Amino acid sequence: MIPKLVSIIIPCYNYGWVLHETLDSLLAQTHAAWECLIVDDGSTDETRAVAERYSNLDSRFQYIYKRNQGISAARNTGLAKAKGEFIQFLDSDDQLAVRKLEIQVKFLADHEEVDLVYGDARYFHSNERNVLSFSFALDNQEWMPRVEGTGFVLLEALAQHNIMVINAPLLRCEYVRRVGTFNECLTHMEDWEYWIRCALEGGEFAYLNSPDAWSFVRVHPKSTSQNTTSMRKAEVQVRRWFAKKLDDNHALEASQINRVKLNNQALNNAVHDMLHGSVWNGVQEFVTMGHEQELYLYQLKNMAYWLLQRIKQVNTTL
Repeated sequence: MIPKLVSIIIPCYNYGWVLHETLDSLLAQTHAAWECLIVDDGSTDETRAVAERYSNLDSRFQYIYKRNQGISAARNTGLAKAKGEFIQFLDSDDQLAVRKLEIQVKFLADHEEVDLVYGDARYFHSNERNVLSFSFALDNQEWMPRVEGTGFVLLEALAQHNIMVINAPLLRCEYVRRVGTFNECLTHMEDWEYWIRCALEGGEFAYLNSPDAWSFVRVHPKSTSQNTTSMRKAEVQVRRWFAKKLDDNHALEASQINRVKLNNQALNNAVHDMLHGSVWNGVQEFVTMGHEQELYLYQLKNMAYWLLQRIKQVNTTL
């Protein structure tokens, strides 16, 4: 039997300093039938040199250069060129357990009804590869739920928060083609938005409880998850889009969960802007909340209160 081909898509922007470790984790894979599409998103560092060195070493690596348009556009470039039966997304600073592809390919081959199978992630500090944690904060608090099934059960879990890192799942390529490409308007939370669309497409998710299915996420000062302000704003953007989709699908429980979290995060963002950022952005957020919640007077009073706090802050510094 011919081994099933996995297309591994790695977007890279100025991560040449660690890219070789990511590519080495692919060379170590026990499932050898893969192609790796390294999509250079306009890097100005040694990314090209590293990628070309590996592509000259092993023809399974393919180097693709494109002008800088962001991580979603880079992933979409890789998707357009992917030839495999399965898709593995992988960030350029992260790694996979050596048997991850092998056991997830076998799982999908044995379970034809499943469209996406995922495992746990472990986080490591760039300077301490052998010290593993359950979370980005390296506080050993588990955050990834173990969700299986289809339909409302997935939507309710995704309404709580993202359920997996981008490297965790292996997906059927035909399923990915149905779901479509990544949202290039999002600079953060694009993976969460993609899993939501996977669920809305009617996909069957499965969780594989094995250390051999782990992915490893590197924590360092350049990690995109460090930008908490941008992450908070992206969360509100995704939740507003998600709210409409949940209403369209009559997912009442998920809609209620999402609405509560949307209201809380939108308020947090508005207050943060009023106190520490752009007052105009804060005003706009309060106006939007008033419209969404049909609480115009309440949010107007809220806005006035926090504007007064900002004025007091300014006065105390004069």
